[in-house]
Amino acid sequence: MCPCKKGNQTVDNILFNCTFLEQERDKLKAVVTRTENRPVSYNKLSIKYYKNFKEYIDKIIWNNIIEYK
Repeated sequence: MCPCKKGNQTVDNILFNCTFLEQERDKLKAVVTRTENRPVSYNKLSIKYYKNFKEYIDKIIWNNIIEYK
């Protein structure tokens, strides 16, 4: 179960639906949608938007560390 309790803890749920990450997801979407049409592939996120995607992933990791302490 995802820490937000709104779905299974899958990659898709964490990246696209987890309510704990809504603010961070909105920041990433704002950067990506300036130049891309959605949806953007994981590959493009991890290469072209590496810095922004890494910030988002770091937030996911940080939330999981706090949740499971």
